[in-house]
Amino acid sequence: MKLNINKEDLLEPLQKVFGVIERRQTLPILSNVYLSINNGTIKFTGTDLEVQVSAKSILIGEDSFNITIPARKLLDICRSLPDHCELNLSFNDGVLIIKSGKSRFTLRTLPSDEYPLFDESSYLNQISINQEVLLKAFSKTIFCMAQQDVRYYLNGLMMEIVDGELQTVASDGHRLALSKNKIDNENQSINQVIIPRKAAQELLRLMDKFEGAVEIKIAKNSIKFSLGDVELNAKLIDGRFPDFNNVVPEQSKHSFNINKLSFKSALSRVSILSNEKYKGIRLDLSNQLMTINANNPEQDEAEEEVVVDYNGDEMSMGFNSSYLMDALNVIESDNVLVSFTDTNSSCLLENPEDKSSQFIIMPMRI
Repeated sequence: MKLNINKEDLLEPLQKVFGVIERRQTLPILSNVYLSINNGTIKFTGTDLEVQVSAKSILIGEDSFNITIPARKLLDICRSLPDHCELNLSFNDGVLIIKSGKSRFTLRTLPSDEYPLFDESSYLNQISINQEVLLKAFSKTIFCMAQQDVRYYLNGLMMEIVDGELQTVASDGHRLALSKNKIDNENQSINQVIIPRKAAQELLRLMDKFEGAVEIKIAKNSIKFSLGDVELNAKLIDGRFPDFNNVVPEQSKHSFNINKLSFKSALSRVSILSNEKYKGIRLDLSNQLMTINANNPEQDEAEEEVVVDYNGDEMSMGFNSSYLMDALNVIESDNVLVSFTDTNSSCLLENPEDKSSQFIIMPMRI
């Protein structure tokens, strides 16, 4: 087997699939990338058994073959070579030789028939969603996913389409993010599915560099996203996401508007002296003023006052400052509406002019 290819034509699809490939694996072949040449197309595939990403580009007049190559080594070699250079690849007896200019690299490969490619299941549902809508839905919620929680259904992103509205929800048990977005085709629907954490993160990364419609196919236990020349397959989390509608308050007794930049800046400064593990801060509310306080076991203290649009009773509440910052970072407005019922209730953060995304944070004892 021989292949001549421009560096960029090899590197671009390789970079798209590399994110799912783990460097240290119990199965050595999972550290490899699957390379397939067929009908004038070069296709890379990477997997960790739970998520699989494939990306392809066009070739001219090449033979058909399949091999698996150490992914990190191939990526580092390609990145180190000069831009727009020509690469010559030759394969024989389990050895891949890469030549470019005066450089020569020899890599040991593993048999392609041992690579655990996903089975293309019989799909039960197929829909199409504009990239902008799906990107917004994921970016507004993905940061709230749990990580290695025993409640396995929290280790992912819940997605469903009901009455022409795409809903995405994520929660780690301490906070929850909900986003609702209208889609073009109101006749499309998806029953609740939970997309694993890594798959959701990889899809968000891939969508950021893609424009157009994302094709989604759903099987009983898996889901497939097609973004042009890139495909992402993932095993769905087998479980039922908790009823999030009971968490989002319909009405709150108290609320205030605050400048987002002022809030973020004050939180950033005060949290420097908060407990390093729990990141707890206290919000003291009075007439037109909010005081943010923090302290730590070393008895250091920080305090800052911020002007707010509040005229209610004096209140004092504790929250994790990192959770507040994460929500503020994805709210796209100059001001933020903060709502709550009492000092022991959760707080709701949202854009006062666009309430399609909502962020709920549970209180802390300070």
